[in-house]
Amino acid sequence: FPNPATNQVTIDAGSNHTKVTITITDMTGKMMYRTIAGKMQKIIIDTKDFKEGIYFVQAQVDGFTETKKLIVRH
Repeated sequence: FPNPATNQVTIDAGSNHTKVTITITDMTGKMMYRTIAGKMQKIIIDTKDFKEGIYFVQAQVDGFTETKKLIVRH
């Protein structure tokens, strides 16, 4: 949240996970951001340097992968 994002987006990963991998790619598949975090409930990502458009946020947690669409507007 928020979605659409302007300056930053916050990902709530919950608190029961030992490792969370977040990857953000643009529409062409180019990786824009990647982080691996441990035992973090919220991950804040700065999006002000991203161009306006649609991105895909992939979260990998405990062997489960989920992908969501993120819209960036300035």
